Amino acid sequence: MLFWLNTFLLVMTFQVSAAQATDNQSEKCILKYGWADWAPLQYVDTSGKLTGVQIELVKAVTDAVGCKIEFIKLPWSQIIQQIESGELDFTANATKDDFRSRFAYFSNPYRRDTFSFWVPKSRKALFDKPSVDEIMRTGAKLGLVANQLYSDDIKAWENDPNYGKNIAYAEEIADLLSMLKEGQVDIAVEDPYLIAYRKRIGLFSDDFTRLGIRTFGYEVSFMFSKKSTSMALVEQFNSKMRELKSTPVFQTIWMNPELIK
Repeated sequence: MLFWLNTFLLVMTFQVSAAQATDNQSEKCILKYGWADWAPLQYVDTSGKLTGVQIELVKAVTDAVGCKIEFIKLPWSQIIQQIESGELDFTANATKDDFRSRFAYFSNPYRRDTFSFWVPKSRKALFDKPSVDEIMRTGAKLGLVANQLYSDDIKAWENDPNYGKNIAYAEEIADLLSMLKEGQVDIAVEDPYLIAYRKRIGLFSDDFTRLGIRTFGYEVSFMFSKKSTSMALVEQFNSKMRELKSTPVFQTIWMNPELIK
């Protein structure tokens, strides 16, 4: 309860200053935002409303720069493609790399990804000494979300000519967890924040647990299409993000211990 109260107060406080900034903005803009279902970061609730901590963050910063948003739901792979083509203007939770930098601008990072390795409880004993090397040695089939940048460790696995064939890709987190449930993969790699939320609302069974290893991923940012936006807009986002990150409750959005269990 304290987490959601802090988040609400943070967003409301920031939106007051955002409204003041918007009043001074002479020209309006509309930005097309691509989003994939990553509850509780961004999702549609039971009433049909698009919500989530990341959605509120996107709204607050976009309001502050004097723009409105058109929300477009797509699988993550298509979001990347449409950022490149200019059909989408921006998205969030994106990691910068050389390939994406050819067609996208990136804001300053606002958090760092963390990933855990999830297995059926009945198979956990097979990994009695869980480590990156042990997983590779066993030849376990690994499940990932396509076009997601995880960590240097996992990138090395993907590029390994011997182990790479043991990796299966899903379009979205729901598909990834279905693959784990149905035995199509032995291990699924996913953010414990997202898994904890799914467990809480009954979308992820207690029959699954995580191994005692964690990989720390890359920093994530807003990603903007070079075809439809400008670096000036990115700098506006950076400025408003600096204001937001100076508030003491910003970190509670991303590092709430009640959700990381």
